[in-house]
Amino acid sequence: MIAGAQAPVGNSATGFTPVGNSATGFSPVGNSATNPNNSSGKLSCNGAECSVVNPLGSTTSLCGLLKKLFEAVVAIAIPIAVLFIIWSGFQFVLAQGSETGLKKAKRNFYYTIIGIAIFLGAWLLATIIASTVNAIGGGNIISCK
Repeated sequence: MIAGAQAPVGNSATGFTPVGNSATGFSPVGNSATNPNNSSGKLSCNGAECSVVNPLGSTTSLCGLLKKLFEAVVAIAIPIAVLFIIWSGFQFVLAQGSETGLKKAKRNFYYTIIGIAIFLGAWLLATIIASTVNAIGGGNIISCK
């Protein structure tokens, strides 16, 4: 016996309604006259054709993508670094003069500072290299827009 599933008539979460189109199988709810812009701004439909809006904005180059990724990593890494510094401070307090506890707290603090220095040094080095290449090339060779 073969069991089949019936497709839902409409799904407000996805915004699509199944139709008998063999090419795509789905069409957007409404049409461009009644629904010119999707409220989420992620799907743009013109009649039967739909396109997805670039979530990275105007970024179209690999350099721009790397810049956006670095910005995301910085947004995550800075609070984590602050938490590690706070944690090593708690370890200093919790050591209560114990030599092993103080050694562990100092080691964690130093490793946190070294990690932050490596992270910021990599950013500085990349910025210097990009500026140097742009200055030598006489134009904007490396563009991260």
